[in-house]
Amino acid sequence: MNRKELINKISEKENITKKEAEIYVDVVFDTITDAFVNGESVLISGFGTFQFKDKQPRKGVSPKTGEYITIPASKTVSFKPSNKLKEAMNR
Repeated sequence: MNRKELINKISEKENITKKEAEIYVDVVFDTITDAFVNGESVLISGFGTFQFKDKQPRKGVSPKTGEYITIPASKTVSFKPSNKLKEAMNR
């Protein structure tokens, strides 16, 4: 499901306009993004946890040259589903 499909589903389920649904989706994603920018994790009960992580620099091999390189530090987000979501996926 992409962003547009998500907006359409919310619009249909809640009997609101697509524009209103788009505003709600944008607010949710902007709020989650702000939390990540501030180094926070996001816990959504019954769904899962989006955890902000700092990755340390590490050694790697360049696929083009075969030379050893240092991969720089980066920031990433991981997702851990809740038990409720896991159970729903296994039905």
